[in-house]
Amino acid sequence: MRLIKVEPKEHYILRVFLDDNSIIDFNVKTEIEQIPCYQPLYNKALFNKVKFKNKRVYWNEQYDFHLDQILNKGQLIHE
Repeated sequence: MRLIKVEPKEHYILRVFLDDNSIIDFNVKTEIEQIPCYQPLYNKALFNKVKFKNKRVYWNEQYDFHLDQILNKGQLIHE
């Protein structure tokens, strides 16, 4: 399973599109609240600059999430 697209949405949600046609909404706000070093992601300009590569969603070297974490904590919205 691979990432093919990531879209930042309102309320700190990432919409993650996978190569098996699944779409997952991942609530980054929950992670920001639980992991204090991620609080800079509250900056909407930074949050909206999300990127992806292989099985990782990231903003820079400090802020990232692995696909396994997204699958585990995300909400399936389309299969």
